[in-house]
Amino acid sequence: MASAPCIESAWEDHQQELRRFLLKHCGDREAAADLLQGVYAKALTHRERFCELESPRAWLFKVARHQWIDRQRRDGRLVLGEVPEPTAPDDADTAPVDSLAGCITRALPHCAAEDRDILRRCDLEGLRQADYARRNGLSLPATKARLRRARQRLRERLVEQCDIVFDDQGRICCHRALEA
Repeated sequence: MASAPCIESAWEDHQQELRRFLLKHCGDREAAADLLQGVYAKALTHRERFCELESPRAWLFKVARHQWIDRQRRDGRLVLGEVPEPTAPDDADTAPVDSLAGCITRALPHCAAEDRDILRRCDLEGLRQADYARRNGLSLPATKARLRRARQRLRERLVEQCDIVFDDQGRICCHRALEA
């Protein structure tokens, strides 16, 4: 079965991101590699329709997610409704970061009070860092450093709480939506 140039191009663009996504959810390199191979085989099987897709990336992630779910079911580790399914963007118009509001809301109370304050004021309320520094008796460089450290700690908590996966450029690729 010959592959089409559009499949090869999409595969080259998204293979590493898909591998990380599957590895994150499988926790096992060999299982992730097997699932990744299944995604590629599915693309080859649907090569005529694949080349007409508006968003090959979204299609590849959808197939990857289904491959993972099917493996979980076969292994008896997933019963529908009991385990949240991993999510990936299904359309290019909605940025995955836009759907993190609920995760952020649930993560902030677990942050240190100092982190919560600077994140809420500067990032959520839009207060300028210079104004925050002045109101809190800090220098601007100290405020910038404090905000950077608070963002890093929030990022670590979000990765843990929401199963966030990042792409090659450090952007949020996908995450698992949590119930309140």
